[in-house]
Amino acid sequence: MVGSKITSTTSAGFTLYHHKATEKKYKETVVFVHHMYGNHKTTWRHYRLLNDMGYDCITFDLVMGSQLKGSAKHPYLKYLYRGVFYLWSKQIRSILDEIEGDKIIYAFSGPALSAFWAAGTRTDIKKFICDGGPFKRIWRNTRNFFYHELGIKNPTLNKISSFFGVSIWGVGPLEKLDRVLKAWNTEIPILSIRGIKDNIVHIDSMREVFTPHEHLKLTVVEFPEGKHLDGLREFYEEYKSQLIDFLHS
Repeated sequence: MVGSKITSTTSAGFTLYHHKATEKKYKETVVFVHHMYGNHKTTWRHYRLLNDMGYDCITFDLVMGSQLKGSAKHPYLKYLYRGVFYLWSKQIRSILDEIEGDKIIYAFSGPALSAFWAAGTRTDIKKFICDGGPFKRIWRNTRNFFYHELGIKNPTLNKISSFFGVSIWGVGPLEKLDRVLKAWNTEIPILSIRGIKDNIVHIDSMREVFTPHEHLKLTVVEFPEGKHLDGLREFYEEYKSQLIDFLHS
């Protein structure tokens, strides 16, 4: 049944939500990494589409990804001094370790950076899909986020909020991302989905992530009228078609 949900708990205390395929056709499990301030439910359009296609899917809540409720006392918070990207990558890695078999990662916006870190040199990741991220120009995009998503439009307050927002990302996250992509296994294809009119993550800041790495087996889909993470909602048929082509290639 589409949308049927079973939960389990990892050894590190993370709740996994298992969304079973309508009719299982593929051995890979699709692991979703939601966007900042999202949760395990925010990718429901995507995992239901994948369920219909025949994939089992798993979602979970990032520590500090949304409300602190439920994660405020999690032991992994002791790693926060190293930045949220490191914290998330450690969490994602621990979850991947406990999911049996081959996996496909489906990550969104900023946390896609942590998902790339976590995937690294693993041999159980068969495909990687990223929507709305990862991205460079973190300062500029953080200001956009606080302006458009949180409504902090006062220039001074926006700059102050963005300063503290960027400070929790950690030291040199983009340099580490570059190292990960430079060493990326070319047998693992990457699908990068972007909206050219994205008002939070500037299109060039997503393009710049992959431009130096010509060795990657990279497929790029850019929606001319697309904004931030609205591809499946606003351009359903084309998004679905591109996703199917990538997964079946």
